[in-house]
This record gives sequence, structure tokens and C-alpha cells, in this order.
Amino acid sequence: MNTGMRLKYQRLKKRMSLEETASEILSVKDLKKYETGDKEPSLDILEQLCKRLNIPLAPKDNPVGKVLVKNFKSSLLHPQNKGKIMEHYADIHDHPLLHSHEDVELEYSIQQIRYFIITGDLDSAEDKIKEMYRFQEFMNQEQYYLYHKYLGNYHYLLNDHDSALKTYLMAEKIAPPTIPASEMGDLYYSIGISSAQCWETEMASKYSEMALKIYQQEFIPKRIVECHSNIALAQFQFGNFKLAAEHYLNAYTIGRKLENDVIRFTTEFNLAYTYYLLQDYEASLEHMKHTLSYIPKEYTADILLSHCVLIKCNVELKNSSEALNWAEKGVEIIKVNKLNFDSPTNQAFKEGYLEIMALYNLIQENYIEFEELVVDKLIPSLKLNNNFYEIGYYYALLGDVYYELGEYKKSSESLKIAKQAFQNLIVNKKRSEIQ
Repeated sequence: MNTGMRLKYQRLKKRMSLEETASEILSVKDLKKYETGDKEPSLDILEQLCKRLNIPLAPKDNPVGKVLVKNFKSSLLHPQNKGKIMEHYADIHDHPLLHSHEDVELEYSIQQIRYFIITGDLDSAEDKIKEMYRFQEFMNQEQYYLYHKYLGNYHYLLNDHDSALKTYLMAEKIAPPTIPASEMGDLYYSIGISSAQCWETEMASKYSEMALKIYQQEFIPKRIVECHSNIALAQFQFGNFKLAAEHYLNAYTIGRKLENDVIRFTTEFNLAYTYYLLQDYEASLEHMKHTLSYIPKEYTADILLSHCVLIKCNVELKNSSEALNWAEKGVEIIKVNKLNFDSPTNQAFKEGYLEIMALYNLIQENYIEFEELVVDKLIPSLKLNNNFYEIGYYYALLGDVYYELGEYKKSSESLKIAKQAFQNLIVNKKRSEIQ
């Protein structure tokens, strides 16, 4: 930073007004000119301003501080090692050399945003984002880009996918040409996953493909897996199940070779669920059973959803005893974890709970309970995510139940709604093909 920028940076950092800083030294008008670089202060004036701001007359070279920030930034490139990252942060956080030079401090503060996001401290991330908003004019192009990218990450973690997507696209516009390929791949991937959440399918496919090419060139297997999965998700949203299956199979083939049980679980679960949608129930059962050996015990929602697919596949294959066996296991998980409709904290949790209870009552021929759960709670939940396949599936089950009960009008109405839900998949698929 030049002299004027240093003065303004320190004034804003200390939250001092122009009037307070200039008082009895110079006019506010002249201070503004110094800060904008339109005028250079005399040595005497500069000494007085620095004394008031409690800073040295000129910044000293700070190679140690630069190395500390560089190493901290490098550690954040491997967010899976959260324990080591937190230890690293604890070791350097109070180091005075991180705050003795404006440029070093600014870079460190921006990297702190990413640190808080990685460690899940979103309150601190929000505070730091608000703080750094006041210092945007002091950022170089790379810092300005990173600030927007990390802001996008923050919005994404809050499930504000629209804001995340807009912020990521802004980051793309301002990204300097010197950004490494892997960093651009990460941005493209971030745009891909956020646009998929916003149902911007064409954009999701485009940016995920761009990210995939970079990660294939850089040979980053984990990211290659994630890109294939995101492309599959985009195709899945529009009913292109066969194309989705191809990408999920690619993700699974690579993912199972990685020493990462979460990746092994997610890739195999996605493949199993796609086989279920393609009505290849035997293949779905084979892969879904495997997922249970990889899934972490704390992933209760995913465990419930895995059991749901196992139940539905066995129902479709007329394996009543196996369907009941998996349903009872699902109910036991609910009992052990003391879950109820109000306890789940996210949509996947809620749907897993509702499906297990609905399917259990269906198999037990508790049709009234099944109807109430499906009509009053499960269907409204599925509609939130435009999950047309499952909406159609459960309305079809309702139609069969009503038929068994002799309520033929209700049966006909439910089957019509099921047909419409499946048609919505076809419409969306054609729309994506046109795009």
C-alpha cells in the first residue's frame, strides 16, 4: 500500500472518523486528498498522523509474516485435514507479525474467512466477511476475487444457493489471469454445484464439465469424482437417468479406489439409487447393501434413505419378508435415535424418517396410517424438491391401496396424479435435450 492507502486502512481499522483523525493536525479536505493519493503529506504532517494512528512512519519489511500467511494459505488447500488446520491456526493466530504490516494483515484476514468456513464456524465467518467488506478498496485483484469466492462458499453453506451462485459468477468475472488452473477448477465446480441446487441445469452441466477437464489434467481424483457426481445430478434432475447412471458409474469406479469412506458411500449410494430409478432393482440392492458398510454412523439421515431404497426394491421384487426386515431395521434406527417428525433438522432427514414410517405401515397393511403419512406429510415434503419420481411412486402406491380398500374413485385420482408426476419427468427431460 502507498502512504495514503496506509493512512486510510489504519483509520478504518481503528474506526476513526476523518474529523477525529485530522483534528488539530490538518484539514479534513487535505486528509481526504492524502488518502486518495491526490496529494502527498509533508514529513511533519505524516509523523503526526502516524502518531495519532499509532503506526510506524513507514512499513518495515516483514518476510516472516509473509511466510506465515503463505503457509497458512497452503494448509487451507487441504480442508479434509481440519484437525491439522485448527492446530496450525492456534499456533499462529496471536503472532504479532501477522498484524504489523497492512498487506500481510489484509491477506491473513481474507484467509481467515476460508478458515472459519472450513471449520464450520459460520458466525465468525460472517463477522470477518462484514469486517472485510469495509476494506475491499485495499484488496488487489486476487484478494478481491478470493473475498467473493469465500463469500459464495458462506452463502452455499447457509443453503442460500441463489446468492451463492450470483457471488460465484461475480468471482469468475473478476478472477485475475494469474489464478492457477486448480483454483479455477474449484470455482467452476462451485458454480456447478450451486447452479444445480438452483435448477439451472444447463449451467450446472457446463461448469461441471469445465471443472472436470481441469481436474483430469491436474489429476485430482477426489474432484474428478465430485464433478462426475454433479453432472449426474444435473441429468438426474431432468429425468436423464441413463446418462446420470453413466456419470455416477464413473464416479463410483474412481471413488471406490480412494481411501475415503464418505466418498465410497456417496458414489455407491448415488449409483444404487439411479439403478432403482431405472428399475434395475437387483443391481440397486447389490450396491445399496454395500453402502451400509461405508456410511459413517453419525449419518443417520443417509442410513434411513439407504434403508428406504432397500425396502422399495424388495417391494417391487415381491420379496415381502426382506422388505419387512429392512423396514423393521429402519424403525429400530428411529427408535434408538428417538426421532419423530419434529426432530429432523434438514429435508433429507425428514424424508428418510417419513418414508421409513410410511413403508413400514404399508407392509404391515396399516393403510390409514400409511395414507395419512403420505398425503399429509411425505408428498408435501417431496414437492419442495420437485422430486417427481418419488411423488409418482407414492401416489401409485396410494392408488393400489385405495383399490384394495374398494375406494375406486380415490384410486383413479391417485393414479392420474402419479401419471402426471412421471410425465413431468419426461417434459423436463425433453426440455434439457432442447437446451
